[in-house]
Amino acid sequence: MKTQTMNLTQPKVTPGTMENNSMKTKTLNLAQPKVTPGSIDEDNVYRNRFARPGKPLESNIIIESGALRNLETRGREIIPELCHEAKNYLVVDEIVDSVYGDKVLQGFRDAGLDVYKIVTPADAVDESGNPSAERHKTLAVFSNCVNEILESGISKNSCIISLGGGVTNNLCGFIASSLYRGVTLVHLTTSMMGMTDAAIDFKQAVNHQLGKNLLGSYYPAANIVIDPEVLETLSKRHILNGISEALKHALCQSRKVTEAIVNPLDEDLHQALRNSDFLEMVCRDCIDHKVPTLTHYNESDFNEMVPQYGHAIAHAVEHLSFHSKGVSPLLHGEAVAIGMCVTAEVSRILGVCDESTVDEHYSYVSRAGLPVYVPDGIGIEAIQNKLCYDKHYVKKPTMGLLAEIGKMHCNRDGSFSVEVDNEVINQALVNHMKRRDNADRCTDLYTIEASDTLKSGHPSSAGFTVSSDGSDSNPASDRSHSRSASLDSESNRSYGPATTFDWDPMTAKSFGTRQQGISNCYCNPWECSC
Repeated sequence: MKTQTMNLTQPKVTPGTMENNSMKTKTLNLAQPKVTPGSIDEDNVYRNRFARPGKPLESNIIIESGALRNLETRGREIIPELCHEAKNYLVVDEIVDSVYGDKVLQGFRDAGLDVYKIVTPADAVDESGNPSAERHKTLAVFSNCVNEILESGISKNSCIISLGGGVTNNLCGFIASSLYRGVTLVHLTTSMMGMTDAAIDFKQAVNHQLGKNLLGSYYPAANIVIDPEVLETLSKRHILNGISEALKHALCQSRKVTEAIVNPLDEDLHQALRNSDFLEMVCRDCIDHKVPTLTHYNESDFNEMVPQYGHAIAHAVEHLSFHSKGVSPLLHGEAVAIGMCVTAEVSRILGVCDESTVDEHYSYVSRAGLPVYVPDGIGIEAIQNKLCYDKHYVKKPTMGLLAEIGKMHCNRDGSFSVEVDNEVINQALVNHMKRRDNADRCTDLYTIEASDTLKSGHPSSAGFTVSSDGSDSNPASDRSHSRSASLDSESNRSYGPATTFDWDPMTAKSFGTRQQGISNCYCNPWECSC
C-alpha cells in the first residue's frame, strides 16, 4: 500500500513577529511535528488519526464521621486547590437542603471558599410513600441547573459540589462533565445508596422516559466524602435500599461479607439500621470490593457484570412498579434485591448453579429485610418488554450469573457475560412467581409499607419504624431525610394509585393477582380461559 503525503502550496507555518523593535523576531519551536501526513490506501481512501491521553479517571474516597460538621477546617482539603479561588456551586435537592444545605454552604464559606447554592426539586412524598428526587433526575432539571450556573458565572477552575443521595450525585456528575467540557466534581453523598453505589463510580447520568440512566457520561469526582453521621436522619427503608447494593457485591464476591451484612440485620433489623458502626462496616466492605471492579474495569467484563448483577430484571421491575395499577413503587435497591433472586432462577435453568444457591439467594435477601418477589400486578410479558431498554441488551438480554454465593460464573472463553434467551427468562419468572404464591406472608419493609399504601389509597405518612421500646411507631422524623415544618403540608398530598398511576394494561399486564381473587395462573390474561 503506497503512502502519499499532502503537498500544499501554502507555507507550513507563518511565523509571528514581535512588534517591539527592541526584540528579535522569533519562530515557534515545538517538539511536536509540524504536520502529520495522512495516507491514501489501495482503494484511494484517505486515512489519518488523532489521539491524546485523556483526563485520568481517578477518585479519592473519604469516610469520616463529622466531616460535614467540620467543613470550616476540612473544606479546603475536600475541594481541590485548583478551585480555591474560583466560583463554585453546591447543588442540593430541597429535602436535603432543609436539613444540611445552609450548614454545608456556611461551612465552605467559613473555610474561605466562594460557594453558591442551587436547590433542585424533590418530592416530600412520592408514590411509594417516601421522599424522593428520582422523578426529577431529568434533562429538564439538568438544563435548569446548567442555565443558572452559566448565567451566574463559571470558570474552568470551578467545582460542582453535589450534596445529597444518588440522584443528586448522578445529576451533578453529568453537569460537571458537560460544563466547559469538564470541570471539577466533588460528591458529598448523604444516602446509603450514594455511599455504596451511586457516588462510588465514574458513571454519571439522568433518566429518560424509556428507562433509567440512559443519558450520561463517564466522569470522575475528585473527592467522594462519606459522613456516616448523616444516616441518622435517613429513613430505615432508605438505609436498607443502599444496603441492597452492598449485598449485591457480597453475593458476587464474598460469602464472608454476605454473612457479615445479613446476620446483624436478621438478628435485629431495626437496631442494625441505626447502628453507626455496622453501617460504616457495610460501606467499607462494599467499597473495598467495588474499587477493584472500577480500577481494573477494562481488563475483564467481570468488572461490569458484578456491579450490574440483578439489574437487568431490576430496572424493568422498578420502572413497571411506578406504572402498574395496584402496585406500590419499589426503591431501586429493593428492585435489585428482587432482580437478584430472579437472576438466580436463570442461573439454575441454565445449569450454572444448583437449587441450593437459588434458595440461598432468597434466604439472604429475605433475612436482610429486603423484598424477594416481583409484586403482584407486574406481569411476565411486561417485564420482558421492558428488558429491551436495558443498556446491556443487544439482541438478547445480557447478564452476569452466579455459580455459587461469592463466585461469579465464568464462560469457557474467560468472559462473564451471558446472553439469555427470552424463553429462559420467561421460565425463570414463572418459577419465581410460583415460589411467591406458595410463600408465607412477607415481612420486609417494602411489603409492610406497600400494604399500608394500597389499603389507604395513599402513601403512609412515614416509613415503618420501631420506637425505643420496640413498639411500632410512625415518627415524622424517621423519613429520608427529615424535612422542616414548612414542608410538612406536602406530606398530605394524595398519590393514590387510582389518580397518579399511568397504567397501560398492554405494557403492565397482571398475572394471577391474588388481591383481585384471581386464581394462580401464568398465561397471558388477555388470552387465558383458566
